[in-house]
Amino acid sequence: KRVNMKRIIGYVASGYRKDKIWLRRTKPAKRDYRVLIAVDDSESMQKSQAGDMALRALATLANGMSQLEIGQLGVASFGEDMRLLH
Repeated sequence: KRVNMKRIIGYVASGYRKDKIWLRRTKPAKRDYRVLIAVDDSESMQKSQAGDMALRALATLANGMSQLEIGQLGVASFGEDMRLLH
């Protein structure tokens, strides 16, 4: 770990009492979010053949969020009615 020279001067000037310069920063706790991604599965998505692209985008998002360890991920579809898929 690198030590800031300005902090060392303050440490010496304080009579060696301000010793926080030796403390290491701890990594922040892992995030614990609950994310729900909703995918349109209506007839218009099927007619325009955008459903396949939406599924690929969903897979990419899920992979990225898994690597970031964001927490829980849910998937829902909506069109005529809303369904919780995962």
